Amino acid sequence: MLRFKLTLLSGLLLTAGASLGAPDLPNDPAVAASLPRYLESRSARFIDWLPDGSMILATRFGETEQIHRLRSPLSMREQLSFEPAGVIAAAAEPDHSQAFVYLSPRMGGQSTALLLQRAPGQAAVALTDGSFRDGAALWSHDGTRIVFSSNRAAGTPGRERDLELLDTSAAGSPLRVLAAGTGWRWRALDWSLDDRRVLLARESVASGAEPELFLVDVATAELTALALPRKPDSKGPAPAPTPLRAHSARFAPDGRGLLLVTAEGAGTDFLQLRYLDPVSAELRVLSSDTEHDVELFDESADGRFLAYSTNDGGSSRLTLVDQQRKLDLNPGSLPPGIISSLKFDSTGKRLALTLESARSPRDVYVLEPETQALTRWSASELGPIDPSSLIMPAMVHFPTWDRIDGQARILSAYVYRPSAPAIVASPAPRPVLILLRSGAGRQFRPGYDPFVQYLANELGLVVLAPNVRGAAGFGRSFAELGQGALRDDAARDVGSLLVWIGLQHELDHNRVMLMGEGYGSYLALSCLGQYGDRLRGAIAAFPPHLEPLANLAAIRQPVLIVHGRNDPDAPAYEAEQLASRLRVNGAQVQYLGAADEAGEFLRKSNRDAYYSAAANFLAQLLR
Repeated sequence: MLRFKLTLLSGLLLTAGASLGAPDLPNDPAVAASLPRYLESRSARFIDWLPDGSMILATRFGETEQIHRLRSPLSMREQLSFEPAGVIAAAAEPDHSQAFVYLSPRMGGQSTALLLQRAPGQAAVALTDGSFRDGAALWSHDGTRIVFSSNRAAGTPGRERDLELLDTSAAGSPLRVLAAGTGWRWRALDWSLDDRRVLLARESVASGAEPELFLVDVATAELTALALPRKPDSKGPAPAPTPLRAHSARFAPDGRGLLLVTAEGAGTDFLQLRYLDPVSAELRVLSSDTEHDVELFDESADGRFLAYSTNDGGSSRLTLVDQQRKLDLNPGSLPPGIISSLKFDSTGKRLALTLESARSPRDVYVLEPETQALTRWSASELGPIDPSSLIMPAMVHFPTWDRIDGQARILSAYVYRPSAPAIVASPAPRPVLILLRSGAGRQFRPGYDPFVQYLANELGLVVLAPNVRGAAGFGRSFAELGQGALRDDAARDVGSLLVWIGLQHELDHNRVMLMGEGYGSYLALSCLGQYGDRLRGAIAAFPPHLEPLANLAAIRQPVLIVHGRNDPDAPAYEAEQLASRLRVNGAQVQYLGAADEAGEFLRKSNRDAYYSAAANFLAQLLR
């Protein structure tokens, strides 16, 4: 029986329940010696173009991510923000050489503040006071106003996130509500070219449906729902229009239509990029791929070039369309990986994107559509790791418990197999960690993850990351299989994976553990309750606020729970209450809580402590 020590680490509280008949187990010295070098990598993500042709990006400096400026490819990074809690999001002010607005956490992550940085070296001006959870700002084209979502009215029953307007050109301007309503979350998508209207998305708190689209008149706050006409039935009255829903949307550069990413109304299961003609109400498909979701898109200001990325089994594929010459261009110089941002500059001659892969951290590249030239703008660091040791995961498939047309449904998983000697003695077959980061609208994608690389290369674990039902990226029907009452079927998928593991000679089915993050932590605990006889324990990091697990009392195996103790969405230290309930039921529980974080850990020292606790927990249980 394991017993964990009580430790206090720079704002983190590491606690454990009582155990009988066993001494305290110290941290594994091999973990302490080998883990730190995997945690020194640094990445960069594109934020915005500045009018002078330079760009701003986010990269870690010390504990947190800050905004930096790059004037040219691979030039020296100039730090522009100096927020103790870091920066979450930012946007450059249009038609101004240096100004940008950014979003920074406050009160240990319980709230956020919007700040305006007009020039390097000047003090940032607070636009909001940090008492509420404000969202990222969206600038008007004339650079005088911003819109953003906020929970200022959360004290009003049923009010979730309203949309606020702020005039940044006049000091002390009051906030004005543009959109509100009971049971809804509002989000601003784009300003019209004349800055008279804002395109909005309205999401239901209770359902997982795609957001409905609205236009709001900025002067009057009058809302207009966007809808598509339905074909009339000759035997009855004309049917009501169908609300226009989209995953994302923006105004087209022609000033008339809308560009939408949606699966509505075309008989497809996947998200497509379409153009909505406001006169005919026709939805014209712009993307050529019908078997994969469109993720991101942008169009040059002159309308000539259209860029979009599709999700092909977890990797991104970029398509560039020359709409003037009616040509689809597929840039062959772009390395394989995951694209997380796309934006043309004001001239339309350069397309910035953020790219990462399992072997390389996020970096910013610029593609020139005319010449197809690709230039790397940032150079992220791996730290003291040999690049050749990094593992490229392979995809495997396993049958599940249900059937489609008489055949077992097949799901996919990425597998990281050790490629170096391990500090955990592991003659074949090897111990297994099932990494749960999918389901409930999330997909596991093989981006750069130094901790997973550490687990495979140093601890010698085979890491399996499945995409269970409910995951995004495999069509709307598959995503809907994990919603509502069907959500627990994802746990049965993990049970099927355990059966598959038992049939693989190189895997040790007697040494299997689970590690879940977000919704995956709920899934890990549910599986531990159902399949505890086949599992040694689980890590549940950043558990969401969900209804109580029906099988919580069945858990007896060791559990590590990790959570921010400043989370306003988890009332009365819900994660700590979960740990207490597990201990009462007889499980050994280690709890790691950060008093200066809300939900996931953003500070490097806190995240390093999480990885250290997880690595020691796994090493002790999978020997």
